[in-house]
Amino acid sequence: LRPLPRPHLLSLSRCALMFATLMGFIASAAPELHHATFYSHAIRVRPTEVHNELGVPIKLPPELSRVFANRSVGVTSFEVDVVSKEAVHGKVVERSVPLHEAYNHHFLTYIGDEEGIWNLYNLTAGAQCDKPNRELLSMKTFKAHHRGFSQFGGASGAEFRNNPHDFPDPYVVVLNSPTHVAMLLHVINIPNDAHAMQGGAARGPSPFLECPCTAQRKIDTAAGTIDGCLPQPQFRCSSELVAQRNPACTLASYSGGLRCCEQGMFLSDTDKHDVEHGPRKTLFLKMSLTFREFVPGRDRPLHPTTCCDATSDFYPKGSNLFSANIEYDIPKCPKGTPPERCVHIATSVEPIDLPEGADPDELIELVHAAGHMHVGGMHMDLIDDLTGQLVCRATPTYGTSDKAGDEAGYLVGIQPCVWGPAPLQPPPRFKRSHPVRTVAYYNSTTPHTGVMSLWLMSAAVVPPASAIA
Repeated sequence: LRPLPRPHLLSLSRCALMFATLMGFIASAAPELHHATFYSHAIRVRPTEVHNELGVPIKLPPELSRVFANRSVGVTSFEVDVVSKEAVHGKVVERSVPLHEAYNHHFLTYIGDEEGIWNLYNLTAGAQCDKPNRELLSMKTFKAHHRGFSQFGGASGAEFRNNPHDFPDPYVVVLNSPTHVAMLLHVINIPNDAHAMQGGAARGPSPFLECPCTAQRKIDTAAGTIDGCLPQPQFRCSSELVAQRNPACTLASYSGGLRCCEQGMFLSDTDKHDVEHGPRKTLFLKMSLTFREFVPGRDRPLHPTTCCDATSDFYPKGSNLFSANIEYDIPKCPKGTPPERCVHIATSVEPIDLPEGADPDELIELVHAAGHMHVGGMHMDLIDDLTGQLVCRATPTYGTSDKAGDEAGYLVGIQPCVWGPAPLQPPPRFKRSHPVRTVAYYNSTTPHTGVMSLWLMSAAVVPPASAIA
């Protein structure tokens, strides 16, 4: 590979990014920055129980509604946390909950106007068999801002505390007169005896984070259903994974992952463990925004790209999250393989940002690229498939302690690649139809189910005058 000039990683160049942003503000008199923090409804889960449901929309506090009223604002950064709240000596004490107590599989927050947020929420309501499909349809919304809301998060999960989303000036996520928020936290209650419940030694990450299909799941291969419902997403692996006979590609060989990790499911055998009457943990998804007034002509709106997923094949007419399997398994390497050669590789090629109806020749510039992997992930590359140049490399970090954000053995962070004004590298520009390759590397000394290898990227449309220049 011939690498592009290496984009700055936030862990190494936070000061440079802050300096560039500050200089941009000074040079163009950027509006004053504001901060806001809000919480989801209380989420109560029993031992090994899954919560995976979009919460009822929440009206923003009056003080925020006044700031947002009849104006567009630009979000310059956001952070999330999973917290508990306890009364101590008459005061509410907030605590960041570590992954070995509550595993964050992924989170989503939607902020927008009342109509847009409620329309989105209603997509997730209805019969039980419809809920997963409708929820997934809401997970990837390229033109979200045209539907009355903007999206934050997506597949981001365990890495959320060390996966910064700071956008260099003048790039922002635009909110138009927002009044409501709807939040989803896909979380698993990890009990203290999690390893013992699965018959293993008490070391390393909990086995429940990989969402094993228990004996209680009614898998009917003839009907193609799990618990009487068609699995969502549909099984749709890349030709590479099909050729490998990856177990996650068919219901007949499926043993764990997203499809066995839906709302209210238990990940332990309830015939052996009385978890249904166990104590509940009460959790909250906490989100903090930094924002300012949006200045048309100065600020550059960001949008999520449609690419990329390592389980996808190339789709010339457009690509999105639902043309792929989303997850796959990492089989254990053959006995006798040297540990350094126990590496599973998955690849895919997709247009970088080609939603249905978009002009394939329109230019975009890539500003922020965050990789998403699960435990076992080694690194993931984003490569220009026409030139062979490395665009971005995502390398996970693993925890070494019991502290929230540094949980031993868990994947706890993936630093994004960021481009922008100097001293950052300039954003790489591509036509929407430009093919890029994802190459994901996992350690296969131990098997894993339901892993993911996704790119969550933000881009801006290149103005025509700038494109000509």
